[in-house]
Order: sequence, then structure tokens, then C-alpha cells
Amino acid sequence: AKLREPSNGITNIVVKVQRPHIDQIVAIDLAAIRTVIGWLVHYRPISKRVNLYALLAEFTHILDGELDYLAEGKNAETFAENFRDDPDVRVPRVIWSHTTKRVLALEDVYGIKITDYAEITAVGIDRAQVADKLFKTYLQQIFHNGFFHADPHPGNLFVRIPPTPLAQGGQRGNGDWQLTFVDFGMVGHVTPSMR
Repeated sequence: AKLREPSNGITNIVVKVQRPHIDQIVAIDLAAIRTVIGWLVHYRPISKRVNLYALLAEFTHILDGELDYLAEGKNAETFAENFRDDPDVRVPRVIWSHTTKRVLALEDVYGIKITDYAEITAVGIDRAQVADKLFKTYLQQIFHNGFFHADPHPGNLFVRIPPTPLAQGGQRGNGDWQLTFVDFGMVGHVTPSMR
């Protein structure tokens, strides 16, 4: 989508719209899971190893966060702030003027899917550098920031190439691409004592 009037220099955006009545569908599914857990707690091989009600509570909490796009926008801003001094990490800016609890408008930060190895190699990026950057970024999230992106599947991680020329030799250095994170509906927190 395009904004009619640019917001802080952003014209191209991605709009995430929640499916109608998804909250009701999730509530029905959670009720069904709660019923099954009511049966499983009487099965000792499971109940003595796992607190099923605690798992359900955590799962419910995560789903509530996934359905609140205002919270997701705040999570994206927190993550971006944590990496503000690292130009090699990119997070889309939230367009708050167009965001609600059920609609999330973000800067378009299109890039190469992190598992598109052929394309990453074709544009001159060393995949080992990408893996190293991803690893170091997660170390910082967990051990320094105590706030981490908890949904790191390939659809949420991209390699973005800013409009810069290739370095000599046809390889892009770390400063010639950005590791891009999207979808902050699921994040985690690590307390100082856990770290």
C-alpha cells in the first residue's frame, strides 16, 4: 500500500489486518483445549511430568499478544530501540496514525527471505556472515537486552540490501546488507536473574 501523505519519509507500507471474528475462533479453540486438558490431568504419565494448566495459561497469554496489534507495534519499537546503534539490524517503523488493535501499518522493509540461499549468494552476500549476525543478534537479545523476538521462522527474517554499491571483489560486507526482523506479536523476556 502507499500512504497518501508520507509519514516521516515513508511512502510504501505493509498493512496487517486481523481476520474478522478471529478472537471468537481462538476462544472456542482454547475452550476445546481446556476440555482436553481436563481429561489429560487424570492420566498420571502426563500429569506427573507436565503442568498442563500452566502450559495453557502461557499459550493463552501468547495468543492474546498475537491478537493485539498495538502491543505488537510497541514490541517492534522496543526491539528497534534495543538495536538503534546497530545499522546492520533493521526493524520496520510502525505507522501509528494507521494502526489500531486489529490493523497494523508498518514501513515496507522488503528483503530476501533468510532461507533463500541461492538469492542471498546471487547478490554477493556471504551466508556465513548472515548466520553469524543472526547468532550474535540473538545473543544480544537474550543476554544483554532481556527482550527477544520469539518467532524467528524464515517468514519473519530477511536480508535487506540498502541501495549501496558492491564492495570490491563482488562480495557484500556486513555494512552492505541488513538483517531484518518482522512480526513482533510474540516476544519473550529474560529476567536479570535468568540471564
